Amino acid sequence: MKLKMDVIYPKKEMESLIKLKLYRDEHSLIKDAFRALLELKPSLKIEYAVDLYKNKEVSLWSAAEKAGLSLEEFKEILASRGVKIEVSSSREESDKRLERVFNE
Repeated sequence: MKLKMDVIYPKKEMESLIKLKLYRDEHSLIKDAFRALLELKPSLKIEYAVDLYKNKEVSLWSAAEKAGLSLEEFKEILASRGVKIEVSSSREESDKRLERVFNE
């Protein structure tokens, strides 16, 4: 999903980091900053994952993974929020999960 944002951000600081070649470009800097934000505030990952799941953009397994939780932990969060849990997954997703389990 591409978003066009008109926001005020620390332009000088960003330009400096790019000039120092600490980041390739603005996009990579923002991507890293967002990743750091999610690490600093793990609850945001959960909110994001719940929203994706409620809007049927990802499966239960994928949402739990994005939230950084076990499937059971994520199901408990959904239940506590009154979100209906639909258990179904595509063949492709099931194959990917099995591959991850057996390749660890």
